[in-house]
Amino acid sequence: PACLDGTYNFTTWSCCNCPVGQRVIQHCSNGNKKDGKCEICENGKYNSEPSNRETCHPCTSCAQANANLEVEEECTIGRDTKCRCKTDHFCSSESCTICHPCKKCGFGGVKEACTANSDAVCNENGGVIAGIIIAVIIILVLIPGAVVGIIWIASEYFYVDIDPHLSDIARELGWKNARNLALRTGISMTTAESYEMEYRNDAEERTLQLLLTWVEKEGRQASKKLIENLVDMKQKKKAEQIRDILLKHSSPSNNPASNC
Repeated sequence: PACLDGTYNFTTWSCCNCPVGQRVIQHCSNGNKKDGKCEICENGKYNSEPSNRETCHPCTSCAQANANLEVEEECTIGRDTKCRCKTDHFCSSESCTICHPCKKCGFGGVKEACTANSDAVCNENGGVIAGIIIAVIIILVLIPGAVVGIIWIASEYFYVDIDPHLSDIARELGWKNARNLALRTGISMTTAESYEMEYRNDAEERTLQLLLTWVEKEGRQASKKLIENLVDMKQKKKAEQIRDILLKHSSPSNNPASNC
């Protein structure tokens, strides 16, 4: 069978790459592409892409002194640690290594709140009354219907019920992407391989079964996590296609976010 994760050249041979979360411990020989051996990355290390690497990358630590970072997602064998700024801190760069304390506004109040990516912007003293008036108008005019509508429009694909769409998503995602997604987010290689063996001749069904296991693990945020991880895996087109599947038949009435 063809190599699922592509090939690499070793001396005069073409060998199968090791999958996400593994490293090469023995290259193939005698012209047999699948004759090589792979090993799962040891604790504290990862490989996020199929490769011929003989070592795994060390997981990033979010605990550097004075960096003001905390763990958002733990490191797995298939994905590095994801760090974020601590509360009331921000970082304006994409690859953030240090977060800075948010600015504290005085009597003028806050014009733009501090976010994870930008510092707070403060009003001048004269902006206080205008800010109060605007806030009152928003409360009187927009609540409840319009505010709920705006919140739903902004976040609808994050919290839609993913279960009714899983067959379509499995068909669009494919086994390779589903397996890489599972390994990145902490599902064991043993689980993935068990579905591969059980549904050897039905790639769509094994993809669906693995997705069902993944969704049960991720819970309510499965749709949001699916889009985010596909983007991180450099599968932006797949993320957009699956986003369209999630939104196609979704409405405020069947969206859990609209019931908050």
